[in-house]
Amino acid sequence: MTNESQFRTYRAGPTVRRMYPVWLFFGLIFGMGLLAQLFLLVAHGDGSPLMVINLAVVALVVFSYTSAKRSGTITTPDHIEIRSPFGGTRQIAWADIEGIGTKGYAKTAQVAVIDVKGQRISLPYVNSQDIASFSEEVRLLRELWERRRGPDWTPRPRGEGTSTH
Repeated sequence: MTNESQFRTYRAGPTVRRMYPVWLFFGLIFGMGLLAQLFLLVAHGDGSPLMVINLAVVALVVFSYTSAKRSGTITTPDHIEIRSPFGGTRQIAWADIEGIGTKGYAKTAQVAVIDVKGQRISLPYVNSQDIASFSEEVRLLRELWERRRGPDWTPRPRGEGTSTH
């Protein structure tokens, strides 16, 4: 494994990416309807209650697309970075991770890290639905953690970590 390939970025998998054209279609259709209704409201003062439905659908499409594009898990030499949909980023140093495990069943398994505070934190898009060779990916992630946490690493007592948000 080369240095470039050991650090991975996990983003939306094929199941979510297949929805992009559907979101685009509904966003355009309902967006055009919203623009037409806004034109009628401004030009003639005649608004429609359906404008709220169009606005809700357009907002849902924007939220879904932004969430899928922004969310992810990124491994770096110093930490795991967990990105949430709208701006939240959490970085957990390799040495501050107590364990890496899976939760759920084979078809819906999800990887989670346990930090020094004992919190179980799910890693976005590191799951059996988005990754074809899921068990191999979990093994590689654990190996990376074991290498990056440092040679003097020992499990810490709960609550003594330096995890940053």
